[in-house]
Amino acid sequence: MAILFLCLTILSIHSVYSTAPVAAIEDIEDIPVGEPVQVDGGLVVTVLKKPKKCIRQATNGDNLSVHYTGRLSNGEGAIFDTSLKKRIPFNFQLGVGQVIQGYEKGVPGMCKGETRTLLVPASMGYGERGVPGTIPGGATLHFTVELLKISDGELPPPAREKMCYERGEAKPCSEIEANKEDL
Repeated sequence: MAILFLCLTILSIHSVYSTAPVAAIEDIEDIPVGEPVQVDGGLVVTVLKKPKKCIRQATNGDNLSVHYTGRLSNGEGAIFDTSLKKRIPFNFQLGVGQVIQGYEKGVPGMCKGETRTLLVPASMGYGERGVPGTIPGGATLHFTVELLKISDGELPPPAREKMCYERGEAKPCSEIEANKEDL
C-alpha cells in the first residue's frame, strides 16, 4: 500500500512539473509560483506572485484591467510597450479576440492581484509581420502582466453561419459547397 501511495505521489508531482505542454492553462488547478508551464502552441506561463486569497478567476467573457510590460525576446529584452509608464491600466474582454493569442491563452485562471509572465512565440503574438517600427517580424515576446480588476462581461453570440438555398431548402452554405466537391 505504501508503494502505491508513493507511486501516485510521484506521478502527481511529475504531472505538475512536467515539461509536456498542457492544452489550456486553466487545466492546471494550482500553478506553483516560479514554475514555468508550457501551453500548446509554445506559450510559456510563469506565476510570479499570487494573492493570499483568490475570490474570482478570470474566464472568457470577463472584462479585465491589467498593468503590463512588453519586452522583446525575454525578461531582459528591450521594452516595446508598458502601461506602467502611462499609469493607465489596459482594459480588454477575455475570449473575444481583442488581444493576441498569448494573452487569450495565458491569462485565464488569473486572480486579482496575481502577476504572471507570458513568453509568447511569434505564432501567438504578431506573427511574421510584426508591428512595423515596434516589433520585428517573427519576434518572441515577454509580457509581465498584473491583473488589477475582473468584472462581468458577456460573450457575444456565436457567429451565425451564412445560409444558402438548394431546391427551396435553407442549408448552411458550407454544407452545400461540401456536397458540390463530393460530386
